[in-house]
Amino acid sequence: MPPNLYGMRRFENKIALITGGASGIGRATANRLALEGAHVIIADKNADMADKAVAEIESDGGAATYMEVDLGDDADVEAVGRAVAEEFSALHVLVNNAAILRQGRIEDGSWLANWEPETAIGLRGWVLMTQVLLPMLKQEGAAIVNLSSEGGFLGRPGQWVYDAIKAGLVSTTKTMAYEFVDYGIRVNAVAPGWIVTEMHFGNHSDPQARKKELEETPITSCIMKRRAYPEEVASTIAFLLSDDASYITGTTLHVDGGRMGMSVG
Repeated sequence: MPPNLYGMRRFENKIALITGGASGIGRATANRLALEGAHVIIADKNADMADKAVAEIESDGGAATYMEVDLGDDADVEAVGRAVAEEFSALHVLVNNAAILRQGRIEDGSWLANWEPETAIGLRGWVLMTQVLLPMLKQEGAAIVNLSSEGGFLGRPGQWVYDAIKAGLVSTTKTMAYEFVDYGIRVNAVAPGWIVTEMHFGNHSDPQARKKELEETPITSCIMKRRAYPEEVASTIAFLLSDDASYITGTTLHVDGGRMGMSVG
């Protein structure tokens, strides 16, 4: 985990669950919250990566638990809800991060095979996860952050299912903010730009070389002309989850190096 440069412990004695917490933005968020005192529950399908994430947090003096879950399986999601209730008295933080991205163009119908798995994990699954954990989140008040994407605002060829899900997530975040406010629960979303995660280099023949290339190659699609590190998104998520953001709910914060602020033409 990175050093805690500011000595902040905003999540001391808090319990936090992160879906897809074994890699990418989810893992960086788990590290950040643990660094600030949270007991982190990593809910993920990849047991090997999750075990490594837990071991990393524990080796740095943090507390973490792994709960295996397939967000595309309702029974799995409901089982996690029961497991959290059995082990903890309350849940203070929920980060709905897990999603999958598959390519498919509208014209040739190649998106049809993607619809069910992408929506099951990236939309239905995280809403159900929120629902089953809501009794725990209501116990002492809580904060939720949902992971959207720049694609939910821009649209991209070959990714309409993923981008439509991420657009719907923004609307659902507002609905949750309205529905949960009387329980002392704030709900916000983060829309990252191009982040260097396993989604972009994990399947490459030389993942580390590809990762280095992505980190070092300038881009023109945002004002800052570079891709972000997962830790930069994690720090924003931590802010929205903390009491520092106590008067922020129902909003989406863009972490995209100025992509949405670029002028056209």
